[in-house]
Amino acid sequence: MPISLTHPDRPTGTSALPAPKIVRRSVRTCPVCGKARCQDQTACRTAYGTTEWLECPACAGSGYDTTGFQLYCPDCGGAKVLEVEIIDTPGVGE
Repeated sequence: MPISLTHPDRPTGTSALPAPKIVRRSVRTCPVCGKARCQDQTACRTAYGTTEWLECPACAGSGYDTTGFQLYCPDCGGAKVLEVEIIDTPGVGE
């Protein structure tokens, strides 16, 4: 095997470290059911229209991963929004 020009002690064609495996999410998910293909699209559409949604804080509403490891945001799955959860705290707002 020929010797590398950049590193004389290392033969060419071999890697010093194994290549990292990066898994990418290739499809956007439904914000209601969290699946790539809704089982009941009309129910998801109705639930989406009657629920309060917030722009995903992890991706700033873009739907794309900002860390570069996945194609779509790992928090919202590319849906761009998250469901607003209203927590009733006693004594607050009274």
